Amino acid sequence: MSDGGANFTYEKFCAMCKLLFNMNNIEKDEWRLREIFDLFDLDKDGVLKEREMKIFSDWTQKIKEPKYALVIVDVQNDFIDGTLSLRTCEGKQDGVDAVAPINHLVQNGCFAKIIYSLDWHPEDHISFYENLHLRELHPDSKVRKGDAKPFDTVIFADPYSEQILWPKHCVMNTWGAELHKDLVIAPDSVQIRKGQNPDMEAYSVFFDNNFKGSMELHEILMKDGVDRVFVCGLAYDICVKSTCLDGLRLGYAIAVVDDCCRGVTAPDIEATKKLIYENGGLITNSNDVLAMVNEGKQSLVLAHKIAKSMTSIDTGEKRENILNNIS
Repeated sequence: MSDGGANFTYEKFCAMCKLLFNMNNIEKDEWRLREIFDLFDLDKDGVLKEREMKIFSDWTQKIKEPKYALVIVDVQNDFIDGTLSLRTCEGKQDGVDAVAPINHLVQNGCFAKIIYSLDWHPEDHISFYENLHLRELHPDSKVRKGDAKPFDTVIFADPYSEQILWPKHCVMNTWGAELHKDLVIAPDSVQIRKGQNPDMEAYSVFFDNNFKGSMELHEILMKDGVDRVFVCGLAYDICVKSTCLDGLRLGYAIAVVDDCCRGVTAPDIEATKKLIYENGGLITNSNDVLAMVNEGKQSLVLAHKIAKSMTSIDTGEKRENILNNIS
């Protein structure tokens, strides 16, 4: 960057990125490099000049000085051995299989912050099939009370909300709501309890399902200067998915750790991966996570998201609008 950017062309940008991301062959991801360069090339003249080089310099600095967080979602007894064990769901996956690789990350990874989330429901929570009789359904609901079964989807009248009817699970202050006994709890970690409002579901660790209440995750990440977040846990296609998508909406570079997740159905897990990828997230594994946080390996996917968040005119406004709508 010593040339002041006067002749900093796309070709030079690619050459620098090839070194930064240790890319032997850029053809596969050339479209990402092109889009990042175009984001920096504000006047679209094909050359990065002084102001544009400042953005590029800030981006490379951010890439080289990452702040990583690990968010471990709902690794609780009821999802492993209890009333909503994943083994009994359509996909027949075993939640306990995610515990060992998660522990490996916790014990060996250098994270700025580790956060555990817990479903923490009152007895009369809206998501419980057993509580269906407590609330009226909206006329829009295709499933009526007399026909409803566990895992059906209904629409409640007040508040108007679409809801999967889950078996009662993770009731606050019960064994089922506790984190699994084999899960390693990191020193100086934070635990976030979600789903405490009886009339509102909360899959995501960021917000409840109607964006009417906020957990403290965003504030924690902002306070610690975190810009890259690895997400893992249970269930892959429900709470992990929602957490990833909300994080991406807020402008974070999000990666889901595939081997550290288990889910409800195989098709929904595949659809979840596709959705996260299409929204700018990374699908990765625990070995690659450790290479990133311990060895400085860079991800072009995460860097692409950071570039978009840095340069998008409305990224900050979107984040503020989302947060301002929380009541």
